[in-house]
Amino acid sequence: MSKKNNDITRRKIIAGAGGAAAVGLLASQAGCSQKQSSNDPRWDQETDIIVVGTGIGGSTAALTAKDNGDDVVILDKAGVYGGTSMQTAAVIWVPNSVFLRNQGISDIKEDCLQYLARYSFPTKYHPDAPDLGLAPSEFALLEAFYDNAYVALDRLIELKALNAVEWTMWSANRPTPDYLDNVPENKVPTGRAVGVVNSAGEIGQGIEMMRQMETAVKRLGIPILLQHSAERLVTDENGRVNGLIANANGKEVSIKARKGVIFASGGYSHNKGYVADFQRTPVHGSCALPLSTGDFMKIATDVGAKMGNMSGAWRMQLPVEQAMVSRAVPYGVFYVPGDSMIQVNKYGKRVVNEKKNYNDRAEIHGVYDPSKAEFTNHLMFMVYDQRSAEAFAGRWPIPATPGSDAYTVNGKGINELAANLSERLSSIAENTGGVALDANFEEQLSDTIRGFNQDAEKGEDSEFGRGGSDNDIAWNQAFNAMNEDTEWPKNPYPNLVLHPIDVSGNLYAIILTSGTLDTNGGPVVNQYAQIMNGNDEPVEGLYGAGNCIASPSKEAYWGAGGPLGLSMTYGYIAANRANRATKV
Repeated sequence: MSKKNNDITRRKIIAGAGGAAAVGLLASQAGCSQKQSSNDPRWDQETDIIVVGTGIGGSTAALTAKDNGDDVVILDKAGVYGGTSMQTAAVIWVPNSVFLRNQGISDIKEDCLQYLARYSFPTKYHPDAPDLGLAPSEFALLEAFYDNAYVALDRLIELKALNAVEWTMWSANRPTPDYLDNVPENKVPTGRAVGVVNSAGEIGQGIEMMRQMETAVKRLGIPILLQHSAERLVTDENGRVNGLIANANGKEVSIKARKGVIFASGGYSHNKGYVADFQRTPVHGSCALPLSTGDFMKIATDVGAKMGNMSGAWRMQLPVEQAMVSRAVPYGVFYVPGDSMIQVNKYGKRVVNEKKNYNDRAEIHGVYDPSKAEFTNHLMFMVYDQRSAEAFAGRWPIPATPGSDAYTVNGKGINELAANLSERLSSIAENTGGVALDANFEEQLSDTIRGFNQDAEKGEDSEFGRGGSDNDIAWNQAFNAMNEDTEWPKNPYPNLVLHPIDVSGNLYAIILTSGTLDTNGGPVVNQYAQIMNGNDEPVEGLYGAGNCIASPSKEAYWGAGGPLGLSMTYGYIAANRANRATKV
């Protein structure tokens, strides 16, 4: 398999709208599922394992089940195969992958677990404590991920379900750094990202990744039931899940599962009710498939499942005016372009390293100020000058022609920019909760830019350390390097992502807020991917993987492809655990 340096579009849009009304979830509702005898002749079909969801988690579960000798059926409420995984860059984060091993790089389990624990549980992590300071159940989830991720990938490659390579940055043909590459716990800070390539060895996208997995599913003879929406579970007299009721174009279809049901059906980003109930950080839009409405939460609650990480999500920034057109956005502001660029809040202050990874950077929108009783950074303003407007033109969200897009605000100097921003905010106030610039915005923005410019000349961001890690430099060079045909000179200053902002000419601003790749809260699983009930006991016969469950990593995005790596791994774990179950 060859590696090519190819440009990657981070997300592709699938049109549609999602969002269903929320229902209460936090109280256990045992007894609401349909009960029937496992020998009841009303079953429309029978199989060993039912998989719900055709993304990477569901596909891995189905392929693994079939590989284990189980009969399996995979279903999805969408009319196409692949789920939200289709909309990704087809990058999978896998520690100790075959590509690292082939290079003789030792991604030692104990070291890797320290990195995972440090990132996912920063308030608990202690290197000398038992289980690194984590609860035994939390540590077991991380340990299960490490133990199974590379094994799952190896087997998918052997099954020709994935044509994978070590994913490199095409601009420099170098391994990708993790999203927290600069902490001592990360002993292998680059090279864990695995990419999918097409038959020509060219870097693929999510559509190509899921085409490969669908092809493998069909080759192994696994039935695929599209436009089948999971409605409710069926349990036997002992409370064990032994089947599923689906809706296919208004008709109920009952499927018996002799060993178990595995859900990998996505999060709830497009369920406005759930978002309102559970998300603290604003979610104005999402890259998730519009059908990501959190169906599994209600279904699992009906059999007594315990919920966890309900406010969690894989986050990103996006122009708020883009999300006003449609919640289903094609992509987010993953890597912020420009060197003569900053982000400020309504007080004109910087509050974050603008080059930090999208998931961690977007968390800043959820910061609450108790003295002002407000989410101070609900909206952020990406401010840049003529240099960045032209030298980085077309690097999202900077438009190809400076100031040409409807969501870009511009003005001559700080005063005019602030006046035009205020006017724009007033026009969209009903969509933002009435956010307005502070009375001292212009003065504070001037001070902020003055301090930033001094730091840029020295090459060191004294406030937030921008450009102080390999992650800051590498990812932005890969996705948002200066245009080769620009007439602007290359950055002459010591730090490639810091350049003074020229306030004497035109200034531009884009109003940013928070969105999601998808949410990552839901039913809690153990290290065997079994759904747990309120007594911390497994709901027998029920398993979960991917964004529809409480993420084993909490909200830590360990590196490029972290969500896909988790989904693949727990789909693999679920199928193997279900394989051992006694048939009913």
